[in-house]
Amino acid sequence: MAGCILTKRLLVLGGSRQALRGLEQILDLGLELVVCDYDPSAPGFDLAHHTILASVYHLDQCLPAIQEFHQKLPLDGVMCLACDVPHVVARIAQSLNLPGIPVDVADLFVDKFAMKERLVASGISVPPYAIVTAAQDLDELLEKWQMLVVKPVDSRGSKGVSILDDRGQAEWAFRHAKEMSPSGRVMAEKFLSGPQLSTESILCDGQAVTPALSDRCYEYLEKYKPFIVENGGDMPSRLSDEILDAVRALISSASKALGVSRGIVKGDIVVHEGRPYVIELAARLSGGYFCTHQIPYSTGVKLVEACARQALGERLEASDWHGKYERFVSTRWLIPSPGVIESVPAASEICGLKGVLAFDSWVSAGDVVGGAENAAASVAMVQATGNTRAEAIAAAQNALDAFTISVKS
Repeated sequence: MAGCILTKRLLVLGGSRQALRGLEQILDLGLELVVCDYDPSAPGFDLAHHTILASVYHLDQCLPAIQEFHQKLPLDGVMCLACDVPHVVARIAQSLNLPGIPVDVADLFVDKFAMKERLVASGISVPPYAIVTAAQDLDELLEKWQMLVVKPVDSRGSKGVSILDDRGQAEWAFRHAKEMSPSGRVMAEKFLSGPQLSTESILCDGQAVTPALSDRCYEYLEKYKPFIVENGGDMPSRLSDEILDAVRALISSASKALGVSRGIVKGDIVVHEGRPYVIELAARLSGGYFCTHQIPYSTGVKLVEACARQALGERLEASDWHGKYERFVSTRWLIPSPGVIESVPAASEICGLKGVLAFDSWVSAGDVVGGAENAAASVAMVQATGNTRAEAIAAAQNALDAFTISVKS
């Protein structure tokens, strides 16, 4: 595949440590890199040719700064990396007349209720859902559905999300979700049992290619209840080809229903009684080292490159983005008990262990950790491989076991 023209200047929203590998992949394309982040010490700033200091989660803060930069050094494209702001990307692209998805389409992806309404209207399978305005609504839904997932309509990173069953407290679940919703809106979905998948697709002229299907790991679901905390994922998926083909078809139909013909669509899918359902979709690259590490390790596909090239207006061929191979790769996250970190081993000790492909940790002695409530609960990540799925999982777990941090409760 041809690389991008050297003179192209790409703006990336997000310069966190989770974005670093992706930023390196963008630099490998020969692009002039501009990174926008609110943190003056954002790690991504060290890689950028130019930096913009502004919060990418607040359009009123970042757009004026980006417009001012654009007047001096014109930008050729914009994308986000390791942050959930497709609606901000769309508005920046519209303002600067850059390639991107329409604003009204991007908005569907950050409003879970509007997204579900559009999907249902198009005949796409989703779990039963409803807007709730009070805890009493949850009690009534619980009688009908037995188990609920209660969530903010417009939050991210699983913040405010909880499971509610007959042992839970509806008032707490409602309040927990509402507090994390910028608009103060709460919704509930029927909890559908079954394996869940993380997916990532590239849309090329309306054709969806899904090289990435990872089995999500929720082995501590009961331990962390009522919170829903994922602790890893495994590729390739162990589900049958028939089911995976159905998942790919579902993502393609859902993307079309939401009005996406180009760009990235990240999916959360549940397979209930042999049938896939859309939990959520996002019009952006994934975080959590999925698009930057696990997908390239397991399939040889660099979706960060695809996203960058499309952000610059390049037309991609769908046939170029299928998986090149299948390699067993497992990701595991370390979620410690609440308390104060007393000691942290050197990362170099973990990176040399058998099967380890990547390791990262973001805590130091003296840091306070709050326990498992959402996706921000983890303090370290490992990705490992092996000749079999079991070997890859064992190598990842062995690495986390070796990373013996001390926590004082």
